[in-house]
Amino acid sequence: MLVASAAIALLCAIVSISSVSLFPPGLKRTDFGTAGAVTHMIVDFTRSGITDRTAEWPYFDRVVTRADVVAHLMTTDPALAYIARRAHIPPDEIAGVSPVTIAVAGPLTEPGSEMRARDILLEGRPYRLEVDSRPGSPIVDIYAQAPSVTEAEALADAAIAGARDYFGAVAARTKLSPTPPGAAPNVPLRLTELGSPRGTLLAGHAALKVAALTFLLAFAVSYAALRALLGRSLRRRRATRMGEALDAPRGLVTAASGATVNAAVVRPDVATASWSVPALDPGGAVALRPAWPRFGRPTIAFADGSWPRTTRVLPWMLAAFIAMLWLVPFDSIKLNVPFPIDLKLDRIVLPFIFGTWVLSLAAGERGAPRLRFTWIHAAVGGFVAIAFLSVILDAGALNRSLELDTALKKLPLLLSYLSVFLMMGSAVRRDEVAAFLKYTLILAVICAIGTIWEDKLLHNLFFEWSQKALPGVFHVTLTGSGYDSAGRRLVHGPSAHPLAAAAMISLAVPIAVLGVIHARRTGHRILYILAGCILMLGVLSTQRKTGLVAPVAGILTLAYFRRRELLRLAPVAVVLLMALVIVSPRTLAPVVNQFKPEALSGANTVNDRASDYDAIRPDVWTHFALGRGYGSYEPLGHRILDSQVLGMLIEVGVIGLVAFFMLGGSVVACARRTIHSRDPVFARSALAGAAAAVTFLVVAFLFDSMAYPQVPYIFLCFAALVAVILKSPDDDDSALSA
Repeated sequence: MLVASAAIALLCAIVSISSVSLFPPGLKRTDFGTAGAVTHMIVDFTRSGITDRTAEWPYFDRVVTRADVVAHLMTTDPALAYIARRAHIPPDEIAGVSPVTIAVAGPLTEPGSEMRARDILLEGRPYRLEVDSRPGSPIVDIYAQAPSVTEAEALADAAIAGARDYFGAVAARTKLSPTPPGAAPNVPLRLTELGSPRGTLLAGHAALKVAALTFLLAFAVSYAALRALLGRSLRRRRATRMGEALDAPRGLVTAASGATVNAAVVRPDVATASWSVPALDPGGAVALRPAWPRFGRPTIAFADGSWPRTTRVLPWMLAAFIAMLWLVPFDSIKLNVPFPIDLKLDRIVLPFIFGTWVLSLAAGERGAPRLRFTWIHAAVGGFVAIAFLSVILDAGALNRSLELDTALKKLPLLLSYLSVFLMMGSAVRRDEVAAFLKYTLILAVICAIGTIWEDKLLHNLFFEWSQKALPGVFHVTLTGSGYDSAGRRLVHGPSAHPLAAAAMISLAVPIAVLGVIHARRTGHRILYILAGCILMLGVLSTQRKTGLVAPVAGILTLAYFRRRELLRLAPVAVVLLMALVIVSPRTLAPVVNQFKPEALSGANTVNDRASDYDAIRPDVWTHFALGRGYGSYEPLGHRILDSQVLGMLIEVGVIGLVAFFMLGGSVVACARRTIHSRDPVFARSALAGAAAAVTFLVVAFLFDSMAYPQVPYIFLCFAALVAVILKSPDDDDSALSA
């Protein structure tokens, strides 16, 4: 399967960077070359006053204003016609743009639907000319882009010569009657080039990058397909070996499996059980499991123990990584070493965990991780595959717009999300899920306490401790706890933005609520109530509307599956809410006030988000199915989209948006059966995962949640734990049933 998958992937990689010809048959390599050149010119009058010591400031103001006007006129169609004539290029093959460089309000620089439609129309042209005026200076910067360095330099040089021709022609046919004082219509402005154009290759090795990306995607998809097609025969072979092991005398080594058959300690999940079906643990030990339904079956007590009482390395490494997600601002910590991608802290830690996981998987001994396949795995893998495919199919256009490298830098982060999901889903055992959820709740409470501390004292402990604990080779980007333009405090917590902190804590709120519902001891119930209060106070301390909407989404999910239990807690919730208003009145009121109609209509963030829907129409209809490429839509040069849903619609299209919704939808759909079983252990964990999935989808409408890695990392940890519940890593039901 590995050899066949590699052969298929190699063929797809060759085709991705080639043009296939049927008549006559052949392959022609696609040219991904993109070169650029830069030159500068100074705008002045024929009788210059720049070097005149007696010149006054109004003279320079007039020159600077004319330079800005000249920059915009050079990219108009009449001027481009003269430039194209000088460069010996058809005018309809040059895309001319002149961004707004003077100091104006931010929304004025964001393209609307009409401007964006024009930009999309120009993206297909092989030549590009960008003319920028410098604020407060008569110098104009000219950037030319072409398939080769020579052509780019020629286009940059022709831009100035063509502009002279254009302004000379305008001056020759201009008749002013009467002529204003000081005007000389027959004497155009003087455009002086400062040096010669300098060109270089902008996007080198683009073909190699696209081929490597295609190879990875094709290899993964083909291997998964072959594994699924041959999976039945593999399961039958495994069942045969297990049957031979069961027929062997106790204490002997069977020839088929090579495992010593010994009695295993059986730990039932429920008090009474009917032990009838034999089972094998990964080390070959025999145990009895009841002929029960899928849920509520006992689990095998391994000799190496269950986390946290285990000697296995992987669960402890994953637990340390989860602690980093909650308590360390890893997305603001960077290793000061030159590298093609930003070496953030998570990208440094994950390879060590992933390497340990691969070695354990290859060893296949007792306690090794066990891969499985669920619909949640299919949803996560499908979304990653669509993201890769969107970049591959639009690689040519992205390379011309110099956005291919931006997309390629986002894909490794997507792979890191996938790796965390796979490792959690294979290394964690079924009887360890509840312990990991309690551990997550403890970390979330600590995170909430630090957030409350920052809100009250304007002092971020997470960033301060990280800066003191890490060696000097790491750089921590400190964030100030000040106020934003709307008068709200900037409470970051362990993240780069208050919205990310609000979403993180909201994902853990359902764990505390379920703990209150299912606690059997009064002391435990009080602890869960205290944890829930701290979480709600922490999420409201961010002073964001998300801090109220996101927890409500998770609680409503619990109410859908556990109506009666939550109704019993309603009086307690009312009392706690009143206590929150009394103890900290300045925490709840600012958040609630933001939902008033006058506050919503007057908020700039709300108005800007409403205008985004019309502004992205050209992008959506141009790349409707698979988008323009995952991670290629950056705020710089486009628009600031405060909605992950809109960002996904542009980057991966309608198909990718459906796959994104399936990330959370698959968790809820797969967890329903376990939730309805009301298993005393697994139903509670499955419901916490389902509530986290709904919260994750809700926050995707509220802000660009994937831009802050804490949110997808934590959600995928919940998704992996739900996947573990669906199929135990301690036995193989498919093999036994076969």
